[in-house]
Amino acid sequence: MAAAATLTIPVSIATPARALDAQRILNSAPGTSHIAFDALAGKVTFKFQFPGNIDRVMEKLRAKHVSNARTLQLTVPVENLSGKTVDTGRFAAHLQASPVVQAASFDGKTVSATIAAQTNAMRFVFEEIIVAGLMPLDIPTVAGPQEFVL
Repeated sequence: MAAAATLTIPVSIATPARALDAQRILNSAPGTSHIAFDALAGKVTFKFQFPGNIDRVMEKLRAKHVSNARTLQLTVPVENLSGKTVDTGRFAAHLQASPVVQAASFDGKTVSATIAAQTNAMRFVFEEIIVAGLMPLDIPTVAGPQEFVL
C-alpha cells in the first residue's frame, strides 16, 4: 500500500451493539487501519488504502444501520513528481467540477475533499491527482516514484 487516505464518515454508534458492529466492519475491511471513533461527534476516522474500494464498507455500514452517509471526507498526502508548479486553486476547482465532489482543496501537500461515499468518487480524485503530476504517497515503497508512472 503506497497511499492511505484519511476518511471521515458520519456514524450512529449510540448503542453498544452498533458500536461493536461498526468496529467489526472496519476491522475486517481490507485496507483499513488507525480506526478512531468519536461517538459524541458521530463520526469515525480511519486510514484507507487509496483509491481503494469503499463501496463494500459503506454497504455493510448501511446494512447494520451504523451509517447512512452519502458523502465522506477524504484527505490524502501527495508529492509533486512533475517538477512543475501546480496551481492549487485551479486544481481544487477542477476537482469540484465533478458531480461526485462537493468541496475540494489543495494546500500544496494535501488534497482534501468531500465526496460521494463511492469507489468511483475516490478513483476520480485519484486520477485527477495523477493527471496533475502529483502522486499520493505517505508510505514509502520499493518502487518509489516509479509506482505511479503512467
